[in-house]
Amino acid sequence: MKKTYKIEVDCPNCAAKLQKCAENTQGVESCTVNLMTQKLVINAPAEEQSEIIDSIVKQMKKIDDDVVIYC
Repeated sequence: MKKTYKIEVDCPNCAAKLQKCAENTQGVESCTVNLMTQKLVINAPAEEQSEIIDSIVKQMKKIDDDVVIYC
């Protein structure tokens, strides 16, 4: 199931870090980060979506504290 999240990311480098972080999260089938539209789209099983986004948020806070994901 695809789900879209609003994000705040300021630069292409941060967007690339977020996408790589999300892609490497267990359970994520695919994802995209669009810097222009400020959206994160994750394709993952519906029953795991909230666990996956929590994991991504925790990982991103370790890498770049400026990125915000609105759940």
